Amino acid sequence: MIWVVKADKAAGKYCIRIEFSDGTVGIVDFEKILKKDHREIIRELLNTDLFNRFFIDNDTINWKNGADFAPEFLYEIMSKVQQAA
Repeated sequence: MIWVVKADKAAGKYCIRIEFSDGTVGIVDFEKILKKDHREIIRELLNTDLFNRFFIDNDTINWKNGADFAPEFLYEIMSKVQQAA
């Protein structure tokens, strides 16, 4: 099981630098994720003021509107980006 231990704002409008429990660190760009998802709770995160107020709770990144993403999902996205680089 993997979980988020640290998250900081990174360069880029919707980018967050994430550190996972296994020591893996990388940046996740949420822009495409937010724009492709049709759920209102996720679309609300296109508001950068709301997006930038993320916090860690229950081992993953959360937002005040109730949105969150499973840590395994974030890990997979980050891994795909690093493999493509």
